[in-house]
Order: sequence, then structure tokens, then C-alpha cells
Amino acid sequence: MSRRMNLPSAALRGFHLIALAAMMMPLAGHATLAAEISVIAGDRIEVEGRDIHLWGVRAPEADALCYGNGQGEPCARVSHRLLEALIGKDEVICIVKDSGPDKPVSAQCSVDGADLGNLMITSGWATDDRAESAGFYELQEQAARTERVGMWKYR
Repeated sequence: MSRRMNLPSAALRGFHLIALAAMMMPLAGHATLAAEISVIAGDRIEVEGRDIHLWGVRAPEADALCYGNGQGEPCARVSHRLLEALIGKDEVICIVKDSGPDKPVSAQCSVDGADLGNLMITSGWATDDRAESAGFYELQEQAARTERVGMWKYR
């Protein structure tokens, strides 16, 4: 008795199973999500009620002041506004790097192919979180400090 197998059909069945598994594992790996994005801080966004930390990035602390025109403004507020401007109305694509039940999702996110962490750090409004990134953005932070851009022009 011979057994016939329709290869395209079998291949499509496997594809559907993979797609279904991907839908059942939200925020695992690379995911595109059509949703409203809110900026929480210069290193955090919220997508559909989920807090997502930008992997390897630390925004300035709330009490750190930056001085421009003789008046102090919290550096964290400037960092927050920059991240909002970078995202704008564009599509944000995130690749989850780390997550767990007791910690927020940590993801490397991009807009138009540009890494948001890299943009925040090179602009001088965030730092490399070496404990998380093992120095992934270290050179970008050093350049921002040397060039005295962003918060570094006030320190």
C-alpha cells in the first residue's frame, strides 16, 4: 500500500502551527504589534498594558537636573520627551532579550531600522546599563560624554 503525502499541504500545516505557537507566546522573540505605544520614561515604553524596558539602556534618575538658560529641568523629563519624539507615530519593532515572571520585559526596540537604545545613548540622554548589556552601548556612551551632548553638557 502506497502512501501519498501532499508536500505543500504538509508544509503549510507546519507553518500554521508555528504561527499559532508564536501567537500563544506574546513578546517572545521578534513580534510586530499594531498597538498604541506610550512612553513611560526615557528607557521604558508601554504596549497594550505591558511595561517594556529598553534593553541595555538607563534613563537619567528623576532627581538629576540639567541646566539650560540658567533654569534646571529634570534630565529624566528631557529623556522622556526625546524618546517620544524618536518614536512619533512610527512602527516600533522590539526583540525581547529577557523576561520573567518577576521582572519586566527587556527588549531591543527600533524605529525605521534605528535602534532606540543606540539613539538615546548617542544623543546623551541615556546611559549604557552595563549590568544588563555587558557594555553593548559602552562606546556610544563614551562618545556622548566626550562630545558633551545631552545631559553630559551639564556635568
